Amino acid sequence: MDTSLATLVSDDGNQASLVPAASDGADAPQRQFWETEHTRPDFQPSDDAAPELVAATENYLGECLNHPYLPVCEIRARQFARIKELVELAYRDIPVYRAKYDAAGFKPSHLRDYDDIQKIPVITKPELVAAFPDRCVNRAYKPEDLFPTRSSGSSGQTLLIRVDYDAIITDTIQGVRQFAMQSGGNYRAEDLLAHVYTVPWWFDSIGGKYPTAFISNLIPPARVAQHLRYLGPKILSLYPSSLDALMPHVDEFSASLNLAVTHSEYSSRTAREEWSRQLGVPVLDEYSSEEATRIALEMPDGQYYVCEDTVHLDVLDPVTMEPQAPGQSGIAVITNLLNEAMPFIRYVQGDYITQPVKPAASDINWSQIASIDGRLNDAFVNRDGRKVPAGSILDATYRWMFDCNLNLAQFEIVQRDVDLVEARVVLSADTPLQRLRGAVAHLEDLLAACLEHPVRVEANALDVFPPRPGKRRPIRREMA
Repeated sequence: MDTSLATLVSDDGNQASLVPAASDGADAPQRQFWETEHTRPDFQPSDDAAPELVAATENYLGECLNHPYLPVCEIRARQFARIKELVELAYRDIPVYRAKYDAAGFKPSHLRDYDDIQKIPVITKPELVAAFPDRCVNRAYKPEDLFPTRSSGSSGQTLLIRVDYDAIITDTIQGVRQFAMQSGGNYRAEDLLAHVYTVPWWFDSIGGKYPTAFISNLIPPARVAQHLRYLGPKILSLYPSSLDALMPHVDEFSASLNLAVTHSEYSSRTAREEWSRQLGVPVLDEYSSEEATRIALEMPDGQYYVCEDTVHLDVLDPVTMEPQAPGQSGIAVITNLLNEAMPFIRYVQGDYITQPVKPAASDINWSQIASIDGRLNDAFVNRDGRKVPAGSILDATYRWMFDCNLNLAQFEIVQRDVDLVEARVVLSADTPLQRLRGAVAHLEDLLAACLEHPVRVEANALDVFPPRPGKRRPIRREMA
């Protein structure tokens, strides 16, 4: 899950012990690992103050597990009813939405059926940044009762977010469903889930069931692997870049795993299939964001399904902002169906995605996504101003590596100008520098096919990429 729910203090360079530390509870195993105590935030997850979570799970988990298999008409009816509630709430209680709707001549009463959702004006990150907190946070909630988080800032603009307790509880229960579905039903209440991430989730179990462990992603991969060996998790959840960095140590920790789930960063199906081969278990993707929580999940059948009791997803033409035709890449616009403290209603997510022309046959009745094409701001731009999704550039990069027998430990493909691209790479031990230099012309050909004009590539081999916490963007544009 993409859940950056606290701010970390920078590492002071001290080494963390690999010996499990003494815990507060008698005989309770250690399930949190930080680089140093200085990187540990004030917040600590707990079950002691969460009887509401246990009660909500008893009441809601069955309904939650059943939702993907409801008739499509019922799924849409529930979505529409919830969106109507949120729009009425936002118009009544959230000044930024009331002003926007009034300016557009839109009223909540205009929502009469499902198709009317398209009448709701979209809202953007800059609008919410400018409105925070007084004009976009629901004043019905006390600030001290809300959970703080923030968007990653990968767009160059960080958005502070507030989430209500009920939304956190529902999101936690929906997490159980996620791993139950992605594991093909092979997820039991006693199975340990390990997150390699920035901070832990608010709850480390649900009344002792569905336990989770946390490993800071500031810890070097070799030590992360040792922590995983100690923990023995059944499911591993982490950034694609973190999983890639763990591959040299895979034999140390893979024996206990049934499933690995990547999230937050773009990864190609080719990369996930290779990681799956090395791990010996499925590696599936989670499409999520801070603003929307889970948006879509890759299932064992290889298809992405939109979590339609969590979000409503529109795919719009980036120019007209009208619904995009299936098979064509468009802008993701989401409505978060959980959070009432700071609603996100028809919010421009900033990603390119494509809906299928013909959805695959499935027992799951959630709508499907054909492909997740990357961040809008990471798309390359050609001479005519056309944006080429990051996913297309990443696919070209993997084709380049395959065609030229390049084994790269890490890479970044950065557009410096419309016809200038830098390829930064860390070569694996079995790949000589001469092979990289000889392969540059082929990458130029592949990128020229994507951009529809000649491209010059500068290839630079590094000994190592500097460490950086948080999301990594292997494909990005660094030009106006």
